[in-house]
Amino acid sequence: MNQITTVLLLFLASSVALAGHLTAQEVRERLEIRADIYLTDTTGEKILSGPERTNYWKFNPDKSSIKGDWSSRFSAGFIGLSHNWEVLDDGSIRVSIEEFAGESDKQSRPEFKDSLGKKEFKLKNFEPIVWEVKNIKNQKFIVRYIPTIKEISSPINIDSLPVAGTQISITDNNGYLWADDVELNGKFAGVTSHRGTLIISYSPFTGGKEMGIAEGNLINLKIDKKFEINLRAGSAFLPAGVKAKVYAFYNPDKKSNGVNSLRSFDTGKQERLKEIMQK
Repeated sequence: MNQITTVLLLFLASSVALAGHLTAQEVRERLEIRADIYLTDTTGEKILSGPERTNYWKFNPDKSSIKGDWSSRFSAGFIGLSHNWEVLDDGSIRVSIEEFAGESDKQSRPEFKDSLGKKEFKLKNFEPIVWEVKNIKNQKFIVRYIPTIKEISSPINIDSLPVAGTQISITDNNGYLWADDVELNGKFAGVTSHRGTLIISYSPFTGGKEMGIAEGNLINLKIDKKFEINLRAGSAFLPAGVKAKVYAFYNPDKKSNGVNSLRSFDTGKQERLKEIMQK
């Protein structure tokens, strides 16, 4: 059995264990909306072009709903829509969509004006919502809203897999670029840059702590309450749908000689890590 198969089996087992009825709060936290604008014929039976524009919204943990304003300008005219998706306590979803004829001339934050109509209803069968644009008369545009429930999984331990990725950029939430186009491939991998030394692994190691999550092409590390480090690769670190715990060691005082100086390393032995940490 290869490493990828092992990870997928672990993921499937964890997914089965998590199966159950969604609570209203879980729906709120996982609800995401995608919207596409299409041009159709006058009957709406044929798609002539599109999607002309696409946008996404997701739940804001500080609010009880998904709200959004979306404006697009075409040669044929202006499309301005405001929408609100609210998950009620019984788990049902109430939606309101309103179209506007224009927006204010404010430079900082334009506001919609001149309502052309508003519709409110409860979502049924989790079906997409199609809004026929009213503001453009000589062509028929539609906006298709597609609700989805984001798939989630609990992080799992995958000690057997190396941290492997190419075209990796490393940044932090203070706006610094540590490195770009880095390649890593080892059970324990890391870099020494002008921002310090970082070692990461999917396996626990002496001197390291559980600091983050690897999912898709991103590894996010929360070093403390205020400081985060992100590694973004050109391709996925892990198979689709798998989320893994990441263990890390960070020493901000162990730096390279300058901004353009970087050393990457990877190893399968913890003894080698001790040498890197102590140098």
